[in-house]
Amino acid sequence: MEKSDLLSLKRNLILTGLLVVTITATSQLQAQQAPPKEPTYHNLRYEEDFSYLDGPEDSYIQDIWNPIKWIAIGDDWHLTVGGQARLRFESETDKDFGASSPSHDAFLLQRYFIHTDFRHVSGMRFFIQGKFAYSNDRDKGGEDTLENYADFHQAFMDIPLGETVWRLGRQELQYGNQRLISPLDWGNLRRSFDGVKVSADLSDWRIDAFAVRPVVNDIKDLDSWDQDRDFYGLYAMWKGSQELAADYYFLVLKDDRDTTNSNGQTGRQTVYTLGSRLYGKQGNWDYETEFGTQFGTYAGDRIRAWMATAGGGYTFAEANMQPKIGLFYDYASGDSDPTDGTHGTFNQLFPLGHAYFGYLDRVGRQNIHAIKTQLKIKPSKKLTAWADFHTFYADKDKDALYGANGKKLRTSTTSGSNEVGHELDLTAKYIINRHTSALVGWAHFWPGGFIERTGPSEDADLFYAQVEYTF
Repeated sequence: MEKSDLLSLKRNLILTGLLVVTITATSQLQAQQAPPKEPTYHNLRYEEDFSYLDGPEDSYIQDIWNPIKWIAIGDDWHLTVGGQARLRFESETDKDFGASSPSHDAFLLQRYFIHTDFRHVSGMRFFIQGKFAYSNDRDKGGEDTLENYADFHQAFMDIPLGETVWRLGRQELQYGNQRLISPLDWGNLRRSFDGVKVSADLSDWRIDAFAVRPVVNDIKDLDSWDQDRDFYGLYAMWKGSQELAADYYFLVLKDDRDTTNSNGQTGRQTVYTLGSRLYGKQGNWDYETEFGTQFGTYAGDRIRAWMATAGGGYTFAEANMQPKIGLFYDYASGDSDPTDGTHGTFNQLFPLGHAYFGYLDRVGRQNIHAIKTQLKIKPSKKLTAWADFHTFYADKDKDALYGANGKKLRTSTTSGSNEVGHELDLTAKYIINRHTSALVGWAHFWPGGFIERTGPSEDADLFYAQVEYTF
C-alpha cells in the first residue's frame, strides 16, 4: 500500500471516529434534555401507562400517588391503582321551557371511581373499576340516571392473541370525536357495555371490532346488560399524519323493545350506520368533517336517514391569550311525512351531544340544523375560557325536538316555524394542579318558533360549578 493510501485511510478512520463520538454525545445530550415523565390521565382510564416508573428516578416527576402506580408483583406482573372524585353543583331554571314544575331546581351531584389495573408482561390484563354516584336535594327526580350507590362500572380481561388483543367483559367505548359512541363523561353515571372487543394495532391503522350490549343502571341491585339491545361495530382508524387522518365505521344497533318511531308506528328497529370522519391540523388551522348514513327497518318502516358535520378553527398562537375562533355546522335528518312508510329521523346511538349542542342538553343529533360559533382564550397557562353561541333549526317541522338523551321534548304535528332557538354557553376551566381542576359555567336558551308553537316557551338557564380530583 502506498504512503498516500495509508494517509487517506488514517484520515477516514479519524473522521469516522469523530462522527461516532459526535452522534453519541448528541444522543446523550438529547436524553439529558428530555423532560421528565409525569402522570397523564385519560378520559378512558385504561389507556394510562405508568411503566415509565421503571426508569431512573430522575427520569420522572415525583408524585404523591407514585407509590400505588406500577407496583411490581413478582417478575412478570404490575399493579396500578387509580381513581377520581367529582362534585358538581347545578342550578337550573325552566329547563323544560316552563312545561314542568317546579320551574327551579338546585342540587349537588357526587361521583367517585376507584380502579385497579393488573398487567402481565405478555400483555394479559385485568382491569376493574368501581363506581359510586349520588344526587342531593334534587326536586325533579331522575335518580335512575344520576345515582348508583355501589357497582362495577368496568370489569374486563385482555388476552393477546397474535397481532390482536381480545377484551372480554364490561368496558367503556369511545370512538372518533364521540358523536355516536361515547362514555358520556358529563353525566353523573358514565356509560359502559358488556361484551367483547377485538383490536389490531397496525403500523398505519388501528382496527376494532366489537359485539356488546349497553349496561343498564340499577340503583338497588348490581347492573346488568340490556337484553333487548345488541350493538355491533367495525371501526377502522387510519393514523395518517397531523395534517390528515381518517376514521371509517360500520355500526349495527338491534333494538327489540317496542318503541314509537317518528311516524307513530310502534315496534322493533334494526339500524345500520355507515360513516367516515376526516380531521387534521395545518399550521394554526384545525378542521374536521364527518358523514354518516343510516338504513334498516323501524316498526315496519324503512329507515333512510343521515348526518353530517363540518367545521374548524384558527388559533392566534402568537397573540396574547392565544385566542381561537371556531365555526361548526351539524346536521341530522328528521322525518318529513308521518304516513309515507319511511322513517327519516337519524338515530344518534350512544353519543356525547353535550359538547356539540349546548350545555343545557335540550338538543340532540336528531332532526336538527345546528350552527356553533366559538371564541376561546387562555388568560394564563392554567386558565382557559370559552364562549359558544348556538343557533338551532328543526330539519322537518312535523317531527320533534329531541334532547341530548334522544327523548322527544316537543312533538309537532303541524307545519310552522322551524326555529328551535339559540343558546349561549360561557365556560371557564382552571387547572389547580396535575390532579385537580375546577369548572364553572352558565348557559341560557332563547326559545324560537318551534318551541313557542308546541307548548310553553320560557327561557331556560343553567349554572354549574364543578371540582374534580384525579389520581
